Amino acid sequence: MTDQEARYDRIAEGYSACWSPIHRPMTLALLDVIAPVVEAGARRIVDVGCGTGALAAAAVARWPDVRVTGVDPSSGMLQVADRELERLPEAQRSRIDLVQASADRMPFEQRTFDVVTTAFVLQLVPSRFRAVKEARRVLRPGGTIATLTWMRGGEPLAADEVYDDVLERHGYEARGHGGGDDDPATPRAAAARLRRAGFEAATARGDWVDHQFTPETFLAFLARFDDEDLFATMDADTRATVEQDLVARLRSLPPDGLRLRLPVAFATARRPFGD
Repeated sequence: MTDQEARYDRIAEGYSACWSPIHRPMTLALLDVIAPVVEAGARRIVDVGCGTGALAAAAVARWPDVRVTGVDPSSGMLQVADRELERLPEAQRSRIDLVQASADRMPFEQRTFDVVTTAFVLQLVPSRFRAVKEARRVLRPGGTIATLTWMRGGEPLAADEVYDDVLERHGYEARGHGGGDDDPATPRAAAARLRRAGFEAATARGDWVDHQFTPETFLAFLARFDDEDLFATMDADTRATVEQDLVARLRSLPPDGLRLRLPVAFATARRPFGD
């Protein structure tokens, strides 16, 4: 098990409660991207990095003839997904399979699926190129890949600066921000990544994840997901003090100080028919 997989096992519940709802509108918009090929007859979808199963659930609810295989390397995430999917009607749940596997080594024969989807996963895998090549392998000729990825940039979040200041006041090192330098800088770059892996007819467009936190939901996002590793090391008294200080400071911010805006890229391409 990699460190990344172990971490997602630990934070699966926090991901489900505090992070998945933030990006879910964009994740589900990926279904609009693949709608033309599904409505033209595509039936087998593999969702790589399926997380808590939101896309799979929406897909089988939207299209009664579609079958979705959700793949994720984290057993914890798949356990949450299985629990969430049990809420579906049996006719929908029976058309979803969950498989524990990594994005670059899926246990499927080549040319198995009509569509590959992956949302906010390529920034997490050890090799984006290998993951995209593996997606090409499991697609049938003429099959479609649809990816949703972060792009570089985004608007600074004042709440992050407040959190860093609170950490330093209580003797912890500030996190600092940045990273994502290997994320695509433009939608065009996201499409180019697919062409480099052997896909054709690549297109892409940009959009934004736009989410309004409250002081309480931002604290939950940090403590249960984004910086769970640090909060888990604090003793009860220290944690309570840090949380109270942080919420008090966050309440002094204007609403825009708690508004998260991050750029994303939707990209699609096709495995060549003669491949």
